[in-house]
Amino acid sequence: MFSAVSFGQEKFPPVVLGEGVFLGETMPLRDAPLIEEGNFDLEDARIIEQDYRVTGRNVVNEPSNFVDNAIQTEPPFREALTLLQNFEGADLPEGQAIPPDPSGAVGPNHYVHAVNVVVKIFDKTGNLLAGPTSLGNFLNSGNNSGDPIVMYDQLEDRFFVSQFRTSDDALIIGVSTTPDPTGTYNLYSFPLDAFPDYPHYSVWPNAYFLTANKFFGNTTYALEKDVMIAGGANPQILGFNLPGVVRNPSTVFSPEPANLLGTAFPVDVPGYIVYLQDSSWSSAIDEDHLKIWELDIDWSGTSTISSPSEIVTEPFDVFIRPFGQGDIEQPITSQRIDAQMGIISYMANYRTFPTYNSFLINFNVDIGGSTSAIRWIELRNTGTGPFSIHQEGTWTLDDGLSRFMGSMAMDEDGNIGLAYNIGNEDTFASLRFTGRLESDPLGMMTYPESTIFDGVSYQANTNRFGDYAQLTLDPNGRTFWHTGQYFQAINNWATRIAAFQIVSDFAADLGAYSFVTPDLTPPYSNAETVEVQIYNYGNTAQSNFDLELRVNGNLVATETFTGTLDANTSASYQFSQTVDMSAPNETYELEVRTILPGDEAPANDAVVKEFTNEILSVNETTFENARLLAYPKEGKTYEIYLSTYVDFGDVDYRVLNIVGQEIASGSMDKVGNGYKTKTTLHTASAGVYVIELSNGKETLSKKLLVR
Repeated sequence: MFSAVSFGQEKFPPVVLGEGVFLGETMPLRDAPLIEEGNFDLEDARIIEQDYRVTGRNVVNEPSNFVDNAIQTEPPFREALTLLQNFEGADLPEGQAIPPDPSGAVGPNHYVHAVNVVVKIFDKTGNLLAGPTSLGNFLNSGNNSGDPIVMYDQLEDRFFVSQFRTSDDALIIGVSTTPDPTGTYNLYSFPLDAFPDYPHYSVWPNAYFLTANKFFGNTTYALEKDVMIAGGANPQILGFNLPGVVRNPSTVFSPEPANLLGTAFPVDVPGYIVYLQDSSWSSAIDEDHLKIWELDIDWSGTSTISSPSEIVTEPFDVFIRPFGQGDIEQPITSQRIDAQMGIISYMANYRTFPTYNSFLINFNVDIGGSTSAIRWIELRNTGTGPFSIHQEGTWTLDDGLSRFMGSMAMDEDGNIGLAYNIGNEDTFASLRFTGRLESDPLGMMTYPESTIFDGVSYQANTNRFGDYAQLTLDPNGRTFWHTGQYFQAINNWATRIAAFQIVSDFAADLGAYSFVTPDLTPPYSNAETVEVQIYNYGNTAQSNFDLELRVNGNLVATETFTGTLDANTSASYQFSQTVDMSAPNETYELEVRTILPGDEAPANDAVVKEFTNEILSVNETTFENARLLAYPKEGKTYEIYLSTYVDFGDVDYRVLNIVGQEIASGSMDKVGNGYKTKTTLHTASAGVYVIELSNGKETLSKKLLVR
């Protein structure tokens, strides 16, 4: 159903042609005065109100029976990722404002972190090198208005720090004069015609692009970055309208500019602006889609913005609650916190490869019961041609937790990292991350969700949370660095800075990671073919290595992969040895392991999976718009969950053995996004069972494997 629609790419000129004002060179940031925390009381925290953002907007929503068809249904199958770094960023006593708006960027030797309304600089092991310093003092802006953004320009080896100034509706921007962010910065002011709320910037070869939540006039800008890098006077600023856009009527207006990762890019590549369009917003939107505009910037000639291309996606719902009321529940308090629904999350990262370009977009979606998940999309094109969807998924787990405030990036091998917040009425807002390899099944995050930091408290005095998070990529091309918010005490936020890699820096690291055959659909024969996917996680090619095949722990074959597997690539291997899996209702554990002398990460060598040769026939009739899931807990306790936001009335469950005997039964509890219960099967022997749900009119069955 994915398609890209072009409207002839009509071109439009800028509606604003202006200049920034050079304010001079700052003092070295390492010499700037530090803020004083001593007399700060939490009750004195400045809550940045949402008056700028037009509270009380229209309420728009999908029909109550809406189902997100992009939800990932297969669980992650890889070993969990581990953190390389994890240290404290800033906190409320330093920033003294709510929300923190955490931003950060990594360079070759530093991590620059900004929140409302301070900046701090760390080395890459968490040692503080400069700050905390007031952004207002550092940027000579006269006040601390907020919405900081930090970027590292890898093309110029410079850091970029910005916040807005409300007194004259200006953007205040500092660009480091050297690669050392603790030194001096060239400082610029860009006064605009209206308040530039929620500015989001990007690095591009010939410009810094930004979008802003302005209530009238142009919302998209290009800044003449070469002049800013050089410390020149009067850099140009071009302002554009977004032709054909339909604004979200229920929240802030926040398209995203494409941000360049790496140093390669196509010749004459335009800048890109992306925005989501939900069909519930307006009758002018026929179906949910993305719009993409192209910005052709010629600082000495004619610059234009194109009419949008449209890329139809799987349908989505980006509304949970009216703006300003908060979206995500918290423990203890009735106060909800913002998820930032209905916008493209920061940043929208773009990377060039030898044969294609990738463009990553993510945003929050409602998957039912006011539960937020993260819709993520990878677009691809060649050269400067039209984009189309390469893969799309909605990242969530069936645990009742919301996932929100996401940020994602792509490493030099095409692997994706995603970091975000979680939370619900039982779980304090916390930080998590996941990821996938470029070669993994499309639309899936294949690494289990891992913890960056667990929040330990809640916020009861305002809904303000975020307003964003930021995942950036190290210039080494492999390491992801994330910063986001949690609560360290009641009404007391803090931020965390964490780093992780999808692939290792090991020279020798092989692993089997997925079965191609057998599949999970019985019956099985007495000569089943075993084929697996293998991956070279290391940074050197590996040739002619062995693989072991085990069935129920017994070694049945050792065979050799002949050929060469290049670094960070995958291949499949089919064993010549077949396996007998024909015994009825028997469960077989298959294990395939790579054998590489000197493997530096043996934990990821093997893939293990159970296959049950069921002969039981189950009539899997289904409740409409519902999914039945079962999760093992401690012992032989299982959580049964019917994911739906349709009210099916009273729902009962039964657990049956393979001859139809009932071994457990009870009623399901209605929860916000479906029905849930727990059942204990202490007397059940290992084998296959059936869970059956019924409301007296409809039934739904699912097979359950008890070990």
